[in-house]
Amino acid sequence: MKKNILIAIAAAMLTAGTTVCHAQTQQKPQTEQQQEPVYEQDKVDKRAEFTGGMEKQLQFMMQNLKFPKEAEKAGASGTVRVHFIVEKDGTLTDVKVPDSVHPALDAEGIRMVKAMPKWQPAQLKGKAVRSKMMLAIPFRLK
Repeated sequence: MKKNILIAIAAAMLTAGTTVCHAQTQQKPQTEQQQEPVYEQDKVDKRAEFTGGMEKQLQFMMQNLKFPKEAEKAGASGTVRVHFIVEKDGTLTDVKVPDSVHPALDAEGIRMVKAMPKWQPAQLKGKAVRSKMMLAIPFRLK
């Protein structure tokens, strides 16, 4: 008999308040776009959002998010906070989970965000700008 799994999706979009620095032995050259500033959500005129709005975002997440079998077997649950940057063209970059909940849950959160279509970028003074985002994804076993 299979366990019923409930994936509760919190669509709270929060500003990524902390930054995480990783030491690298080689630095990749930055594109022109990546050299531009990245804004916090409270510093822009219009926040970045999933194309189609919150309802479409929830639909996408419900259709694409899977509870990893490894995490289910381990009885793992928790809220994965996926941090990323919405670029000026709407692509999502620098997708990461700074505070691990469980490796399989973290990986699923990252996979799902990377699979998302382009977003509507943040706007400042009528122009698209890069912005930091954080998506909280609760994983719960029922």
